[in-house]
Amino acid sequence: MSYDIQGALSVAALAEFVGIVDLLEEVQILSGILDKHQWRLSASGQYLPKSAYETFFIGAVHFEPWELIWKSWAPKKCQCFIWFAVHKHCWTADRLARRGLPHPTCCVLCDQVEEDIQHILIGCFFAKQVWFQMLSKVGLSVLAPQAADTSFEDWWIKIDKLAPTVFRKGINSLIILGAWMI
Repeated sequence: MSYDIQGALSVAALAEFVGIVDLLEEVQILSGILDKHQWRLSASGQYLPKSAYETFFIGAVHFEPWELIWKSWAPKKCQCFIWFAVHKHCWTADRLARRGLPHPTCCVLCDQVEEDIQHILIGCFFAKQVWFQMLSKVGLSVLAPQAADTSFEDWWIKIDKLAPTVFRKGINSLIILGAWMI
């Protein structure tokens, strides 16, 4: 039986080779013209390791302010959780439903709307109360999520920009810990 597989692979390889030869027959080589190598993944047309590295991430979801997470004082397990949360990899009801797994029909905290990571972290009434109480303890209740805030990441980036530079690392740690608690 392995002979049949090897024979089939040999026939497939031979067919591929013949196809390549057919394609190359159409190529005309012009004498007197120098070859030019062009790397299409950089603007200059020259190979750059950076451009090759960046091709690995084409189509990937990026959380641009990654420093908000990884340069905070929060414990690593909380940083990892928030990394999964901003990339929408937490096992919330919406994600379970997409995979046909059992899930609650509404948010288990407020029982009002369908559960997703944005709702749990910023949209839920319970979450808004947690953020208000926690930020009030440090005199920052004005930064608590408002009704207009629908994206956890956008709200967090807004807070980071409003905070004085010397307090950013602490505020980012507080936000990570608050999301972990919720």
